[in-house]
Amino acid sequence: MVGKSKTLSDNAAFSALELEVYERNKINIHRLKDHVPEELFVSLAREVIRRVVSKADTIAVEPDVIDADDLEKLAHALIDQDDSVALRIIMDLRTDGKGAEVIYLAHLAAAARLLGVWWEEDRVRFSQVTLATGRIFAIMRSMRHLFEPVALVEGMSALFASVPGEDHTLGVRMAADLFRKEGWDITVKTGLDHDALVAQIEQTPARILGLSISGQHSFEALSRLVLAVRISAPHMSIFLSGQSVDENMPLLELMEFEGISSDVEDAKERLSELWAESISR
Repeated sequence: MVGKSKTLSDNAAFSALELEVYERNKINIHRLKDHVPEELFVSLAREVIRRVVSKADTIAVEPDVIDADDLEKLAHALIDQDDSVALRIIMDLRTDGKGAEVIYLAHLAAAARLLGVWWEEDRVRFSQVTLATGRIFAIMRSMRHLFEPVALVEGMSALFASVPGEDHTLGVRMAADLFRKEGWDITVKTGLDHDALVAQIEQTPARILGLSISGQHSFEALSRLVLAVRISAPHMSIFLSGQSVDENMPLLELMEFEGISSDVEDAKERLSELWAESISR
């Protein structure tokens, strides 16, 4: 483990993790807890665990078996009241030369799976699991820059989708047509359920996801979708549009979209900026 003379901030291994991103996401996900019904937050916590475990089951990485003692140590660290305990373990893994995918898929996924078992067996409280899932999500977001899409595409491209359960899909189709006239290659997905849409997003070579909502009634489906995409396709930039976004901005800002707009011209400008940023990474 790290010696007492070292701190998180002065360890070179953490240069590969964006600590500001970690802190911001950790704070925002727990602020979100204060603004949504408990049953929704339970659903979001389960979604984080499910997606982390699912991603580990579908992607092959270099063998890196974590032994039972180290696995329990990481799981306990993720529910520890001291936020630095789990971060120090991740820092040690980086110091030992572990890659982002190994940490992401072998270590965090195994800990998430174990925490899920403990939760089902009532060995940990809901508050502990939400603390852990918030940290897991924040750690993964802080490593976003280390992941690349499966395939890259030339030319401006994006996937536009309506949030699962959203009946008003005309807006997203009209937006797609407008962007196509501007030279964008736009793929549209509507009418898909949560898992089907996440699967489509995970496989797309596009780096930008444009989502559309028509009201606050879609917030539960939207928040669940965003968490799933952040884990399943960490390279993806997410842009949100819709007539109701302005009135719900304080809540939406907690979800860390790369862009939010209710205005078409502003959306065109912001997506062009996102495309430029994506190809410079």
